[in-house]
Amino acid sequence: MKKLWSLLFLFAQIQAFANMANPVQEGTLGARPFVSEYVEVLHEDLLIKIGADFQTAQFKAVYHIKASKAGQQIPFLFYASEYQDGFTVNIDGKTVELKDMSYDFGVPEETKFKDFSYFFEGQSDNLDHAIILEEDSNEGFYVSLQDMIFFEADIPEGEHVIEVSYQATSWVDGWDWVNEYSFRYALSPAKYWMSFGTLHIEIDATDVAEMLSTNLGEPQEGNLTTTATWDFDTLPTEILMLTYRPEISKRTQKMLQIGPQNLALLTGLLLVGLHVFWLIGYRRRNPSKRYSIVQIVGSIIVPLLFVICWRSYYDLIDSMIGVHASGTHGYATFFILLLFPVILPFYYLISWGIDRVVKSRSQ
Repeated sequence: MKKLWSLLFLFAQIQAFANMANPVQEGTLGARPFVSEYVEVLHEDLLIKIGADFQTAQFKAVYHIKASKAGQQIPFLFYASEYQDGFTVNIDGKTVELKDMSYDFGVPEETKFKDFSYFFEGQSDNLDHAIILEEDSNEGFYVSLQDMIFFEADIPEGEHVIEVSYQATSWVDGWDWVNEYSFRYALSPAKYWMSFGTLHIEIDATDVAEMLSTNLGEPQEGNLTTTATWDFDTLPTEILMLTYRPEISKRTQKMLQIGPQNLALLTGLLLVGLHVFWLIGYRRRNPSKRYSIVQIVGSIIVPLLFVICWRSYYDLIDSMIGVHASGTHGYATFFILLLFPVILPFYYLISWGIDRVVKSRSQ
């Protein structure tokens, strides 16, 4: 029996390791643009309106800039990957045409991108140019040049207003039982700007019924149940994150605290108890029979029901959580089914031993 419980404990460790493979479904990673070395950003307004289902959000960024030179140029490079819809850019009230970064841009000194020399520092002349949007190696986002877009404009020297808008999709983090949803926006490219002005952030969550959280700290005005605003003159964080974790019922929370492993162990003890009860009763009524049909059939049924119930408890808890259940238990539930041929011989020997003891005492 000790060997059997040790086996189950070992499996629990394997299961925990297997669950580490749970996926994160990436959404839109919005980002401040990379700015020409001849452009100074005086102020940015970032407006985020969250959709009612927290699946999409409308982002609008307004940049007040000052150009130190006139002529045809590229003031901004944008990271444009995984946007759902409607990436548009207006400069001084006029919509501009967006262009994809070419695969044959060559070295910066020979191209129209020479005003972004800081972007290419330390890069070799190939198609794998990339820059990190966050210094933390565990959470950093690497941006490939192939995901960049830009626009060219003939702008005079002086101040201008550039407005960027797009619809973003949420990230879905399924590492836990309940999905966690978030919108992300990289503020870190501002570290490469010639100058850093002020930043105003406004989050409109009036359409969202649940409470949200953010890594910006407490709002300076308003709250995250309606509209919240912040003002900064320094970089508040590398990656702005707006997060929503759905609430679950107290009954579901209790089930999660118990966990499918403990529910399975309780079920297993109940099944073993019933089997032993019937086994003893059958053997006392039939002490002379060479084999016990109750012992043989039960030795197969009990391990089978045990693994089936263990597997089913995952589905039960997921159904209690509802649409926000991550459901990322594939490896664990697969390993559970593989336990049946392992448990079967152990349990058969245990039940056979009990049957032998009862038989000898009943004769």
